[in-house]
Amino acid sequence: MTQSPVTPKQMDAIREVVNIGAGHAATNLSALTGLTVMISVPRIQWARAASGAGLPGQGDLVLITVPITGVSELGGERAALILAKETALRMVALMLRRDPSRHVEVGELEKSALMEMGNIVCAAYVGVLGTFLGKGVMIGTPEMLIGKRDEVGEQAANGLVIETDFTFLDTTFEGVFVLSHSDVSFTSLLTALGFKDVGAAGGAAA
Repeated sequence: MTQSPVTPKQMDAIREVVNIGAGHAATNLSALTGLTVMISVPRIQWARAASGAGLPGQGDLVLITVPITGVSELGGERAALILAKETALRMVALMLRRDPSRHVEVGELEKSALMEMGNIVCAAYVGVLGTFLGKGVMIGTPEMLIGKRDEVGEQAANGLVIETDFTFLDTTFEGVFVLSHSDVSFTSLLTALGFKDVGAAGGAAA
């Protein structure tokens, strides 16, 4: 884990933003699947995902990444949903109401379902971010990477690592949402949350 550039008070404010995003994600996933989807109160840390901190489950990982536009002029922000491959396949089976034994690898059907799920989760969090920033923030086309933990972890940029649990049909699945950003965009978020004189690195007086 890297040193957090935000103060505990700032992290509490960010947590409120994240909680709202989680609620929107749960609502939208429920509409997609026709199931009651619950998302736990997110656990947030500032971490280097490539170090392995905060990565879910065991074994291979599935990474669904979307670019974010409209947060800052420089761009470069991304949102990502990370799932253990085994978890992802079980989630697909439940979402499609199919026997889990029919989903042992990520084929075209599984990829389509997971891409849509990742798109919904990322859009929910990013939409709340745009609301607080007062900007028309949008996400681009999702991309998927499946591979070994160390390889996939390297693709997840440093930033806010949000650990959350998805529960539907009485089954709970662990997932991780990563919000990467530029210094400019993160400073803008803290300013929008009411923190004044925020430096480029984020940590500043309230």
